[in-house]
Amino acid sequence: MAKERSHDRHAIPAPVPGTTQITPNGAILLADKAFLDGFKERIHELFLTLAGLPGHVVQVQQEFNRLSNSALGADRKKLLGDYAFGQIVKAADYATFDFPQQTFMVTGASRTYYVERANGKVAQSTV
Repeated sequence: MAKERSHDRHAIPAPVPGTTQITPNGAILLADKAFLDGFKERIHELFLTLAGLPGHVVQVQQEFNRLSNSALGADRKKLLGDYAFGQIVKAADYATFDFPQQTFMVTGASRTYYVERANGKVAQSTV
């Protein structure tokens, strides 16, 4: 039986200022956790197939764009972006194929992330 997902990858909570967020069913969550948990659901599909990688990269970049364009301060954007990118690197470690360098940006925090997998080894960098 597949693990039940905690968030719908098509309805990821937006990154919001403040420390809490109320979900549609009235539950109170830590705002950063709500965004990052949803982001992880999107990352889960990133490295399923090499053919699907370009489209999934676009979808993940859209979440980084939402973070970049949010009302959060630059330091918090960097923190959340760094954490999300860390999840991407972890997922890349489990990919069953090599892939060329992929670039993700959080322009609102002047951050660019790079990840690639060659000969079964993941290389990453942050600028």
